[in-house]
Amino acid sequence: MKSFKPVAGIILVFLLGAASGSLITYFVSQSRMESVLKGGPRAREDVILNRLAKRLDLDAQQREQAGAIIHETHEEMRQVRQKWRPQIESVLTDSQLRISSMLRPEQQEKFKKYLAEREARRKTDRDFRH
Repeated sequence: MKSFKPVAGIILVFLLGAASGSLITYFVSQSRMESVLKGGPRAREDVILNRLAKRLDLDAQQREQAGAIIHETHEEMRQVRQKWRPQIESVLTDSQLRISSMLRPEQQEKFKKYLAEREARRKTDRDFRH
């Protein structure tokens, strides 16, 4: 029984270290993600370009060319999203109406609240990106 306490202590220290390491990693990654989102589209483009430059060992000219391609791609993607947004919104609205129609009145109120919270989060995310 005497050998149980030291083993339990070592296991506890190991578990606490793993938990604290996980928390630190989570908070650092959240902080990085938030800074990229707050930086807008240009910050996201820079992150992609930096990853490519590091992994592929791009020279200055390649880096400049890749940066231009990434920027053009993001602009094209933005235009595609704008073009299809009304149709996507229509599909989502139809889906929400169908779900709401199958719910009991108290569930419908909860569903409305859920949708309002989701829309507020989406608006906040959109504000971060722009």
